Amino acid sequence: MPQDVNSLSDTGYQALDLIADMVCVGGRDGSVAYFNRAWRDYGPGFAAPRWMDWIAPAERPRVALEVRNAVGSGERFETDLPLVHPAGGARWFLLRVRPLTLPDGAAAAPRWLLSLTDIDARKRRELDLLRDTRIQAEMLNASIDCIKLVRPDGTLSHLNKAGCAALNVAEDGGFGMEWLGLLPREAHQAGWRALQKARRGENARFLGVSQVPGQDPRYWDNMLTPLKNGGEQVEAILCVSRDVTAQRASERRIAALLHEVTHRSKNMLAIVLALIRRTVPDAQAPFVAILGQRIAAIARNQDLLIDGQWSGITVETLLASQTAVMGDVNRARLLLHGAAGLRLLPETAERVGLAIHELTTNAIKYGALSNDGGTVAIDWGVEARRAGDVFRLVWRESGGPPVREPAAQGFGTAVIERNPRALPGASVVYRYEPNGVTWMFEAPVSSVVDDVASRRGAVSDVARMD
Repeated sequence: MPQDVNSLSDTGYQALDLIADMVCVGGRDGSVAYFNRAWRDYGPGFAAPRWMDWIAPAERPRVALEVRNAVGSGERFETDLPLVHPAGGARWFLLRVRPLTLPDGAAAAPRWLLSLTDIDARKRRELDLLRDTRIQAEMLNASIDCIKLVRPDGTLSHLNKAGCAALNVAEDGGFGMEWLGLLPREAHQAGWRALQKARRGENARFLGVSQVPGQDPRYWDNMLTPLKNGGEQVEAILCVSRDVTAQRASERRIAALLHEVTHRSKNMLAIVLALIRRTVPDAQAPFVAILGQRIAAIARNQDLLIDGQWSGITVETLLASQTAVMGDVNRARLLLHGAAGLRLLPETAERVGLAIHELTTNAIKYGALSNDGGTVAIDWGVEARRAGDVFRLVWRESGGPPVREPAAQGFGTAVIERNPRALPGASVVYRYEPNGVTWMFEAPVSSVVDDVASRRGAVSDVARMD
């Protein structure tokens, strides 16, 4: 029925005009007894029984049904709804429906209090958050990686589609189960250690294997990243599991090929050595033994490179291999000092390794290791210079018999001096000093070292080499 404010002046509803929210009093039959000032001021024609026509069309049927059900059952009710605004667009409001308690003995029909609270800013933030969350979920679902969010107690909080498929978990089944319980038993121990590390706020990683009956095993590289709050406490753990089955298969094929190449190349070296011995007039001649030793040094270098899958050799490993001809007695006279873990690129390892072998052989025959008191000191590391970091390796002999530069340079000199100098930016100093032979190799780090991170701790070690 139309509103007559004056005729309702004695009802006390005028106090509702003091409320900032829009409020109206209505009956169960849809009639309206009063609209407060905020409601009347919202827009022309809004203060009418058909006020629900102002609800956005997409939401109108839902709200009408919910209000009707609430009034019919006598229960309180509230919901969010968008109202079309006269100025254009729509604003979000919180609708509350409450039954009014009538005085004892009142003959009036039951009435309801409806209020509309403007929540547009809050609702739009909520919708933006839901949209961003949905977009993020879709981004995760687009990934072929198995992405999980694990609570610090080890239970699963979220899993993307790829993860659900990999772990055989229903996408709409809800989560909360133990994450480790979804992994194969063989991965539990490594997974538990990684989880404990992530709980402490550290990144962790482990390799897992899964196998579905009737299918080949699948290998997973699991990377755990702790997610911390402002207080640096771990609130959740992000686990990204990447299927590396194809990579593992490729690595096995490469390893098999490298093994075959090594086997064939070593056979070829053996054939070359056999041909030399059968071709020369005197197979027992000294130069045949020297040539055999050089070929053996090449074979040892190849073994080291194959073991490292051609990713380089640490300086320590290279020196141990190419000075093995010293024997256990002379090895005590080898003084090593350098940065641990520096890995030389394959070509560097080959050229420097052959030079070290030649220097060792000469030291045993003519130099510091030819008597009982001489020593060989080998120092290496990275030196910071203005033009860039430089790798430096120095061989120094002392305590041996007097040495002098030979009158003629042979193949050994080429291996020691010219062969390493062929590396990009490399320089070699080879001197016959009164105290013994000194050999120094230098080259830009970028040309000879394959692990930049491992060399940074070596700068201070080489500063004392001069």
